[in-house]
Amino acid sequence: MGNLKGVDIQRGAIGPAVNGNKDSVCGLLANGPAVAAGSGAVGIALGETVKLTSVADAEALGINEAYDTTNKVRVYRHISEFFRICKEGTLYLMLYSGTPSDAFGNTYGKRMIADSNGEIRVVAIAYNPDENYEPTNVNGIDDNVYAAISAGQVFYDWTYETFRPCQIVLEGRGYAAVTSASALDLRNIIIGGSVLEAFKVSVCIGQDWDYAETQNAVGKKFADVGTMLGSIALRPVNHNIGEVEGGDISSAKRGIWVTAGLSNHNKITAEESSLETLDTKGYIFAISYTGRSGYYWNNDHTCTPVIQDKDGYFNEYTISYGRTHDKAVRELRTALLPQVKSTQPVDPETGKLPQAIVGYFDALGDDVFARMASSGEITQGKTTTDPDSNLLVMPRELKVSFVIVPTGQIDVIKGTINLKTSI
Repeated sequence: MGNLKGVDIQRGAIGPAVNGNKDSVCGLLANGPAVAAGSGAVGIALGETVKLTSVADAEALGINEAYDTTNKVRVYRHISEFFRICKEGTLYLMLYSGTPSDAFGNTYGKRMIADSNGEIRVVAIAYNPDENYEPTNVNGIDDNVYAAISAGQVFYDWTYETFRPCQIVLEGRGYAAVTSASALDLRNIIIGGSVLEAFKVSVCIGQDWDYAETQNAVGKKFADVGTMLGSIALRPVNHNIGEVEGGDISSAKRGIWVTAGLSNHNKITAEESSLETLDTKGYIFAISYTGRSGYYWNNDHTCTPVIQDKDGYFNEYTISYGRTHDKAVRELRTALLPQVKSTQPVDPETGKLPQAIVGYFDALGDDVFARMASSGEITQGKTTTDPDSNLLVMPRELKVSFVIVPTGQIDVIKGTINLKTSI
């Protein structure tokens, strides 16, 4: 039979988005019951790692709005918020049972990192206790969240030691300080007489107040870690999630983040006198700016004091510094790993490295830094190979040191203005 269309070009099916940005690969560990396979759902078991590239992938598992409502949890909420903010992101999901500290163990967090082949760069821990949950607070912080701060840093140390470093974001549900002055100072947590340096752990206490208002008593005290995780995934590694340009997390059209609140379920307008202090103490939440619509994260703090030594070295006291550091570590390892067990000439008189070999290894590291600088991720980096490295007698270690000068950030702009008769 003839066809009068002449040229018939059909619309092709669209598959999952292909995301080439490894920096936006994140993980979400969330309390929630398993979903049995059947009735159109693929299902997901506790402790099972599933890779999501869209909200539709979560819905295929059986995790949707009905799942959240029926189980009185906010798993779908966090997933949908992640992809609303970072549409091209990749999210590994695992359901866990217990407290946030439990999420970091071999059954859950460590397994998810391994299942992802180390792709995950940032892990968020969502905490959905049951509806009869009665929290105990430590200076305004749920004690289970408080315990997870140090547990999260230990988890990071493990990811670093196994060459898969990642940032940690905790859902700081149930912020309950009577005043900001009495709130736990996340930049000065004292444990056993020492200050905790959880420089890879951040606590989010910001919430979409209107959404929280629809939840039960426990749910009203949730924090929107899914929104924050999407904001991290969206930004380049060296960018602050609080950057105002392009940083509005609200969507009036969809009725999302129309009103910002804290995880005590107070609107930020009711907490206005506390916000500066909470910012200084290292909490992360959403704020507004007079003269600009929408809501923005206040900053990208981590739970550590700001430390700088006499030589100018400083710690990773922000998420952006931490992500930049970890990206450099991953890239340097990729560049240097092919040289492990390689055969190298040595100076016949000293048995140490010839200058040409020193220069070669310096160049390998500096090439990594040059690419990162070209991408605007760092200002500069420098590699120094120790010419006295002994490659003849065990353990035959090539000693190399690296220094990075990160990009700077503007936290505040201060100026003065006067009236004058002429300029």
